Amino acid sequence: MGLVDQRAAFRFPTDLRADCRMAGRSWESRLCNISTTGCMMICPEDGLPDGWMLRLRVRTLPAIDAEIVWQHRGHAGLKFLVPLRSDSMEHLGFHLPDTTHGRPPPLRPHQLPEPAGLHAQLVKRGVVPETLPDSSSPKALVR
Repeated sequence: MGLVDQRAAFRFPTDLRADCRMAGRSWESRLCNISTTGCMMICPEDGLPDGWMLRLRVRTLPAIDAEIVWQHRGHAGLKFLVPLRSDSMEHLGFHLPDTTHGRPPPLRPHQLPEPAGLHAQLVKRGVVPETLPDSSSPKALVR
C-alpha cells in the first residue's frame, strides 16, 4: 500500500506562505499541499529534525501545531495535532469534496424526527431465555 493510500483526508495542492517556529528558531516557508490532517512544506536548507513539533501560522488562521513525520528531497510532511475544521479549509479557499455521491448527507442524532404514532408504540419482542424450547421445536416463545 502506497503513502497516498494511507492518507486520512483529501489534500489540496497549494502555494501558501507559512511562518514557522520551532525551539526558538523561526523561518518562512511555503506549503505545497494541505488537508484537514496535515500538509507538505518546503524545508529550510539545513533541514528539520524528524519527530519534532513546530507551530505554523497561515494567513488569518489561528496557530497550527504540527509534528514533523517525514522529510524527503527538501520537503517535510507535517501532521496537525488538532485537525483543521472544514470551515478553516473553506476560509483558505478549499472546498472538501461531496462524499455522499448525490445522496443527502446522513442525519445527526439531534436532526432525527421524533417517533410518532404506531412506530412509537412498537414494543421489542424477544425470546425468553429461561423458557427456550428444545431445538426440535419449530416455534419460539416470545413475551
